[in-house]
Amino acid sequence: MLRVLIVDDEPIYRLALREMVPWEQYGCEIAAESSNGQDALRVVKQYRIDLVLIDIHMPIMSGLEFVRQLRNTEEGSLVGVVVLSAYSNYEYVREAFLYGVYDYIIKEDMEPEHVGGVISKAVDRLNEQIGQREQREKESLVRLDRVKEGAYRSVLLNADLAEGTEQEAGQWLESLTGQRHILCSLLLDRSYASSADKIDSEQMKFLVHAFKQVLEGYKTQAVLTVLPHWEVAAVLIFPHSMSEYQIRALLAEVLQKAVSHLREYVNLSVTIGVAPSCEHYAAWTGRHSIAQKHARMRFHDGLGRVFFEEDVATGKTEWKDQPWKLQEILKLLESGNNGWAPLVEDGLNRIADSRRLPPEVFQPYKAFLWELGSLLYAKGLSWDDIGEGLSVPSEKTETFEQISHLNVWFRSLVQSVFEGIDPKRRIAQQSPPLVDIVKRWIERHLQEPISLAMASEVVDVSESYLSKVFAKETGETFVEYIMRKRIESAIQMMGSGMKLYEIAEKVGYPNQGHFSKVFKKVTGKTPHEYREELQAKRSHEPPSARKE
Repeated sequence: MLRVLIVDDEPIYRLALREMVPWEQYGCEIAAESSNGQDALRVVKQYRIDLVLIDIHMPIMSGLEFVRQLRNTEEGSLVGVVVLSAYSNYEYVREAFLYGVYDYIIKEDMEPEHVGGVISKAVDRLNEQIGQREQREKESLVRLDRVKEGAYRSVLLNADLAEGTEQEAGQWLESLTGQRHILCSLLLDRSYASSADKIDSEQMKFLVHAFKQVLEGYKTQAVLTVLPHWEVAAVLIFPHSMSEYQIRALLAEVLQKAVSHLREYVNLSVTIGVAPSCEHYAAWTGRHSIAQKHARMRFHDGLGRVFFEEDVATGKTEWKDQPWKLQEILKLLESGNNGWAPLVEDGLNRIADSRRLPPEVFQPYKAFLWELGSLLYAKGLSWDDIGEGLSVPSEKTETFEQISHLNVWFRSLVQSVFEGIDPKRRIAQQSPPLVDIVKRWIERHLQEPISLAMASEVVDVSESYLSKVFAKETGETFVEYIMRKRIESAIQMMGSGMKLYEIAEKVGYPNQGHFSKVFKKVTGKTPHEYREELQAKRSHEPPSARKE
């Protein structure tokens, strides 16, 4: 509602204006009344007044002097004014227009229809100006946000500020001195997303937007920017009056809610690393490196978590050169001796215990794979002959976000090399029985997480071998087969009266949004649409044709 102030030294006119105009119909309310311009200036300053109706001639301070002084105040430049005048005061009215009044009303001609028309025009003009002002303020805020992001990014990357923003950015950075700054690194857990979901820059921007929404809910000042390698860097600003304990408690709640919010509503997983606080932007680069290091602890401790400094465990063991007895392992592989397996496992355990982080942790894997490649070459083979589909498998090491997944792949790869250089040790099982075993295992575990790595362990073959055999025998990839079986199972439950989210959980999709996406991909319809069609068909069947 627009707030209106009526100013006239004659109470009868104030009463007339208050009663003859249906103010609510115009989106207005009478906020106050005054009998002279001086008191009216006080009211405008004290209350948020949008529109003033004021008499030109009054004692103490006239309406004309009121308008002059009003326009010289910050709040007065935004107030709409309609003047009241007698026929003999028209020269004063003309002067009032020079100060930007909207319109005038002749006091001798105060008919409800005429006054209502003036008020209606004034309200329309005022609303238009308010809309324009709000748009300018919105654009100014957007520009300021860009300046802040640019300043934050330039500090982190040691880059120049955008041309034309140097002064504004510098003022903002200096204004933060003395407040508590918390730097966070948000790493997108790409391995959590479905392989069918391609993560692009637009989705990263959406991630930023969703994260900002959570922060705004806690009225937390923050600046975020998207960095390479699927990272969002954030600096959260807290007043110095907040203690470290208060900030820590609030951060734990805010960041955990952000992680849950993104997983539940966007089907994205992020891991967040949090650095200790600082009080000047000169420390941001160092704190950001610490936050990145903490976030990369997901490699050992799991995705979708928030890591503070106290959550980061140090390594238990180290090694000087390599974590495994590489030459001994190579000899065992070449001779067809299974003794290589425990030695590889011992090395993998050493790597895990060291808690080294990417990219450093990938070096021993790459060194091992380089030696394996040399062994294959000596046997007249290449990586393509092993069937992993990787001409340079060492490059794949850096795609893993968790050491457990990297080690499963690594064991399978070494096993494939072992089998590849000694054909006599290739799998003796025929493909049909092998695939049948996997199919039965899938049927029993539809409700649980299923992966090619897990299935390959069940039948004791490498992932690449199982993937090829499975696709050849079924005409589908492993992932496509599981999707189809889960959706077929879901369709069978449609008539049971279970809720859709319950069905989704029963067939291994705890996230209903992801379930709906997969269901539509397989059937061409959403679960809700499919169930409605099913119910419509059943309603037209004769009772004898329905299953009891």
